[in-house]
Amino acid sequence: MVRVELGAGLPGWVLRAAIGVVAAAVTGVLAANGVEPVGLALYGLLVVAAMAIPASAAAALVIGYPAAAIVVVSDEPSWPSVFALVVLLHLLHLLSAYAAILPLDSRLHLNALKAPAKRFVAMQLCVLVVGAAVLLLPGGRTDEAVEVVGLACAVGLVVGVVLLMRRKS
Repeated sequence: MVRVELGAGLPGWVLRAAIGVVAAAVTGVLAANGVEPVGLALYGLLVVAAMAIPASAAAALVIGYPAAAIVVVSDEPSWPSVFALVVLLHLLHLLSAYAAILPLDSRLHLNALKAPAKRFVAMQLCVLVVGAAVLLLPGGRTDEAVEVVGLACAVGLVVGVVLLMRRKS
């Protein structure tokens, strides 16, 4: 058995503070895209609720609100803002999930976050590559045949996932 000395670690509230820092960056992206101050204030209230109770629905609203706000405010998406929100909102999701299971009076050791950080980076790289591929697609109307094939592929993926999940349980 190998004995590992962990040291003192960080207080458990650090994850909740990190939620606030990342949400402040999201607020900056929203403000840069023209979201009104009232909308930003409402988002701030949601963030405070998510920081206080990260296992609540407020965390989901903190993640979903910016996407809806960007769609309502702008006619054409600002792709740098969309990519920034993808990264920031994924990070908010992870921070909220870990803060929900970590009590406030506990200790957080950064070594415990190495594997999740690697998964986060790998996932973001994949998402950003797909996003870059989407930017390369031509704009305009898609032919009906292509839409039907795409819908059939999406249905096939859903059916395949359901069948795979059914076999495991």
